[in-house]
Amino acid sequence: MTSGTERAPFTPLWESTRITEAIAAGAIHNVLCESARLELAAVTELPARVAGALLNPKPLDICMPVLDAVLAAQYFELFQALRLPQDMAVYEPCVGASCPVILAAEAHGGGRANYLSINLNRRLREQLRAKLTHVTMPVRIVEDNAQEALLHLSANSIDVACFHHAVNDILQTAVSEPRGMDTTDVDWFPNERQMIEWLAEDANAGCLEHRGKPELMKIVTDAVLLVRPGGYLVFDHFNWCRFIGVDWFPWELFYNLIPMTRQWIAESGLPVKETRLDGMDTQWWLVLRKSV
Repeated sequence: MTSGTERAPFTPLWESTRITEAIAAGAIHNVLCESARLELAAVTELPARVAGALLNPKPLDICMPVLDAVLAAQYFELFQALRLPQDMAVYEPCVGASCPVILAAEAHGGGRANYLSINLNRRLREQLRAKLTHVTMPVRIVEDNAQEALLHLSANSIDVACFHHAVNDILQTAVSEPRGMDTTDVDWFPNERQMIEWLAEDANAGCLEHRGKPELMKIVTDAVLLVRPGGYLVFDHFNWCRFIGVDWFPWELFYNLIPMTRQWIAESGLPVKETRLDGMDTQWWLVLRKSV
């Protein structure tokens, strides 16, 4: 894996004033459901809250309706910067109940894109479906482990594979299933602390090379096969300030999830090249272009 630089149509990415406009009256506002629009309309000091939502780590006083919309706006600008086609095919493993990638694809494609996720946890999958009743583009959510992606998609059929805050979920699943936790049926968020504690335990014991890395790299390798030559893989992760100094939380590991993933992919020899865009902090984001 080598590094390169491409210029976005607007630089730098994610300028606070522009993001505020996108969620208040622009491209992202137009694809939000009515309840999300009402939540945003009730937010006071929106520009300041957008500025906070763009920070990493995320501040203590984050406003979730703003953060959700800002994440969608970030992906929307990224899709535009990468000049993806409006009728792009999007693949997102391990989406959970989070929909910023979906909303960004809807905004970018004007309903012409299509989206597929492989989502293992049933409760999160149903929560996600409830958020998408207003979306016009085709959305398919498959109940399966993302390690089985090649059963559901064809090679070279995807324009962009998005790992939105997915690296930690993949690793958490990898360390939790062998300990007897059924991550298909478990209520995810009440049990996530236990998953993270197990992940910290394995990381401290030096076990991630044997349990965690193989599962993540299988999903990444399959995503590279699925993406068309010249297409992209996008990874992001963010931390919350409230976890700094918390004894059970593996801060250093979570802070370095994207750099760690970057290193593992570089060592793998996969046919991808890193694309670095102005305004993108590589501590929290990784964009890879598949070789042509």
